[in-house]
Amino acid sequence: MEARNILKQHSLRATSHRCKVLDYMIQSNRALTHLDLEGNFKNKINRVSLYRMLYSFSEKNIVNEIIDSNRVTNYIFNKQLKKHVQHSYFKCKTCNKVIKLPALPIEYVKCFEHIHIEKLNVLAEGTCKTCCTKITDN
Repeated sequence: MEARNILKQHSLRATSHRCKVLDYMIQSNRALTHLDLEGNFKNKINRVSLYRMLYSFSEKNIVNEIIDSNRVTNYIFNKQLKKHVQHSYFKCKTCNKVIKLPALPIEYVKCFEHIHIEKLNVLAEGTCKTCCTKITDN
């Protein structure tokens, strides 16, 4: 999907900066922090503009916000681009990689049938297989 089309579909102006940031997030295929994005777009997009973009992307469900145990917000492109999708993720505390986990069991999701939840994100944290292998190899 092209960033310009996604932004237009969600009634956001497709400015060059928004397109560049969204394209970068789509291509990176991983969760990114504001600091990651700020480092990548240093001297091109100011910090406040970047915060505003991420807020807009989140409000329009283009990206999902994942807040880890260190209270750091990670942003990941929402490939489904549907409202009320139930997300679960795993974040490695060693390499900071965030991966999307399989869908939550239907029994779990059904518990919320009669209440209005706008967003549900589940984050598991630990050590990924790659980092575990590196630790045992040393």
